[in-house]
Amino acid sequence: MSIQVHYIEGRSAGADGELRQRLSDLMAGLGHLPGFLSADLLCSPAQPHLCLLESRWAGIVPALEIPAGCKSWAFTVTESWTPPPQA
Repeated sequence: MSIQVHYIEGRSAGADGELRQRLSDLMAGLGHLPGFLSADLLCSPAQPHLCLLESRWAGIVPALEIPAGCKSWAFTVTESWTPPPQA
């Protein structure tokens, strides 16, 4: 099965949290879409105006409504690594 990781990047001009809320609302609506596996909203204290919505999909990412002013990319997972269990 092919896994794709999709990112939506947004930068806000202020610290009002509007962008973060828009991406959070978008994330909350992803669960009903075919192939959806999981999502995380990433915000960096070192870059307070930057937010990333990362979502994982089984197969092709469906058409998503990208908020105005945001950019998006999809990547196919070509290799993964998980550390072995420790005794």
